[in-house]
Amino acid sequence: MQLACEGHHQIRALSEGLRPVLNPPAVVEEPVLWGASPADASGASIYGTVRREGGRFRMWYQAWPQDWKGEDVVAVACAESEDGLNWRRPDYGLVECGGSRHNHLTDLPFHSPAILVDPHANPQARYRAFGYTAPQKLDARYTALVNRPGYYTAHSADGLHWQLDSPEPLWPHGDVISAVWDPQADGARLALKISGRAAGMYRRRFYSAQWQGGRATAPVSALIPDEHDDTGARARGFHSADYYGVGLMPTAGPTIGFLWTFRHQTPLGQHPPLMAYYGWTGTVDLSLVYQLERGGRWFHLPGRPDWLRALDAPAWAHGALYTSSSPVEVGEETWLYFTGTKDRHGWCGHGVDYNAYTKAAAAGGGFARIGLAKWRRNRLIGYQAVLPERLHLSPQPGSQPRLALNLLTRAGGSARVGLARTDGQPLPGFELEKCIPIAGDHLEVPVRWQGEPALPRLTAGEEIVAQVELQEATLYAFDFALSA
Repeated sequence: MQLACEGHHQIRALSEGLRPVLNPPAVVEEPVLWGASPADASGASIYGTVRREGGRFRMWYQAWPQDWKGEDVVAVACAESEDGLNWRRPDYGLVECGGSRHNHLTDLPFHSPAILVDPHANPQARYRAFGYTAPQKLDARYTALVNRPGYYTAHSADGLHWQLDSPEPLWPHGDVISAVWDPQADGARLALKISGRAAGMYRRRFYSAQWQGGRATAPVSALIPDEHDDTGARARGFHSADYYGVGLMPTAGPTIGFLWTFRHQTPLGQHPPLMAYYGWTGTVDLSLVYQLERGGRWFHLPGRPDWLRALDAPAWAHGALYTSSSPVEVGEETWLYFTGTKDRHGWCGHGVDYNAYTKAAAAGGGFARIGLAKWRRNRLIGYQAVLPERLHLSPQPGSQPRLALNLLTRAGGSARVGLARTDGQPLPGFELEKCIPIAGDHLEVPVRWQGEPALPRLTAGEEIVAQVELQEATLYAFDFALSA
């Protein structure tokens, strides 16, 4: 279905009383995975990906080992689950950690791994990984395989045994990258962090790129923080803001981004080579952005509201939130795994005893844990009406005529639809008054009219709009297609 967002090309007109709304997720109270083995005792970060494969879930995540010293590590673990809630750590026997190979670590030498399946690749390269690495972060097994810091790619037949594609990085930047396969684009979509000057500060920002047929495009500017983000940060008691990461969710229409908005507190850090200040300590909240056309501009919702604040998350995630590369569909719901930390980003840099902190973290499940946020399918953003309001939709060409809505009505609320020509004249038999009213909670309900078993077909040159009337209702998504 098509998400009902501002600027969507099928939305022709809106009455004044309709307002865009954000649907916050439901968050599972307890984490689904935390530090519980020598390989990840200090923490588990979903700098990674969750996939559903057949009857199981697989999660690739950043593991922080028991002997963690506080620096960034390169350790990608892979856990498995039947229900996405209860996870096990298989013994792969691939990588030594804490003096033993009996662990669930893969041999992928990446920090912030993003993993997808390329349906066009040969079986030996079915799994594709993107991530950041550097020679100084690697042990002797990999040092000779990596020439310099940057974003690299690797391939695998099983998601466990990996081979780097090249000793040179795809892009000479770091350190957070997201990647997802987009069926509509028939290729991978990527978002990678490239820091630099923006709005008078040194800031983290994101560029986008594509991967198709074994080739990557050059990154282009996509999500750049600005003074509006600083205004929002100051309204919440912080100094400034930038973007720490972004998860991606392509749909049949817009692409959704789950933006990790990093709000800085003072004192700021300094970047001497650039003579610029930058944010180091602060909270990380999640907001939604969207892209109407692939490769086009990214938009924020009006007012740039938070979708999920760290302070509104469970207590173990009050400090900062970070998402997986992309969500997964589970029945009538969409699930997004996220990392939560009790501490704010960078707080250890302010006189904290790192050794004591890491030991305490390892003894208590780790400083970072992985949780789950979920929402009903296609319900992220929408349009809400209290009094009777109208929204006009134009159809897309389709082999099968179809008009279905994803909507929720409140007590006494309803939705009706009338078909009309572009001059406003109702289409006989499909007038608003003949529509069978829709009330309740529907993920994909077809619109019906009295005495009309099917939608009409267009005649040559004919244009039709659907006049959707909402009262005490929220429209989240729609599917409207007519054939000639």
